[in-house]
Amino acid sequence: MILRDLADTARPIRPEDCHGLLNRWWPQSPEEHTAAKRWVMNGWPSSLGDRLHHWTLTWLDDDVPPPLSPEELVGEPQRIGDHLLVPLSVTRTFDRTYARMLTEPRGVSAVRSAKVRSQTPVVMTTRDASGERIPHIWPNPRRLFGAVHRSGGGIVGGSGAVGAVARFAPSALADSWLELVFDGMAQVRRAPLPGEDVRLAEHHHADNRTVLGWHGGLRLDLTGGERRHTDAFAVLLELLELTGVGKYTAQGFGSVRVDTVTGGRPSAEVPGRRRRRSPRRVARRAPQRVGEARPRAVAEVEEFGGALFD
Repeated sequence: MILRDLADTARPIRPEDCHGLLNRWWPQSPEEHTAAKRWVMNGWPSSLGDRLHHWTLTWLDDDVPPPLSPEELVGEPQRIGDHLLVPLSVTRTFDRTYARMLTEPRGVSAVRSAKVRSQTPVVMTTRDASGERIPHIWPNPRRLFGAVHRSGGGIVGGSGAVGAVARFAPSALADSWLELVFDGMAQVRRAPLPGEDVRLAEHHHADNRTVLGWHGGLRLDLTGGERRHTDAFAVLLELLELTGVGKYTAQGFGSVRVDTVTGGRPSAEVPGRRRRRSPRRVARRAPQRVGEARPRAVAEVEEFGGALFD
């Protein structure tokens, strides 16, 4: 979406303001309000200059359309905190169904590497020995891709990239595709991006709360597997941008940019040699998606650990 701000002076746009607006556009029933959303905010409205803002959103559900289409709001001022923003245009930049994503043949080049960079803080937590939640940075691939929750032998929910497939893709396709991911992604390796260290970040949120997350970049390499595994890896990379990463993705946290590399061998296998790179921008929307010195993180390449399924 491209929006024009009508406010002369106003406090900065906050994540909670955006979340409140989308809860009015796309409400859930009271009993479902605290459940996982069918939509994702890919960050917050970002200024383009001259009072123009750009905002990207994702609707995740193929079968249930959004209660209100953003195209219907063009020309109608929308309140976001102290701001009145008028949608000027809405462009769908990704409109493929889950069935197409999971079954269509990929291009001739197998995707085995990608650079992942955060655009907003990515919120992840883990429990220490006392059971207290602490911020988790430098995540392993399993945390990046999300989780699938099972109960009684069936899928009951999920989060992130794999969770979107589990919740919204046709079950006949989702089950076998998730098993393929479980099998192939054990060969995903994670490495740092030089000069783009993962670091702890604070974000001031509503009610004087501080949200702790991480900012930075990392590289993912698929070091083995067959062509079907590289195809599944490519779908996962698309979904990382579409669904976001970590917690609070419905409030704009966890927005990432993914740039794939389709040629050459992982740099870890060819030390000291500069590779030719062919970055390709991954499409940035899901089934319906509308448009000081700091401490250096200490990290090492880590292999994929644990199952994808919680």
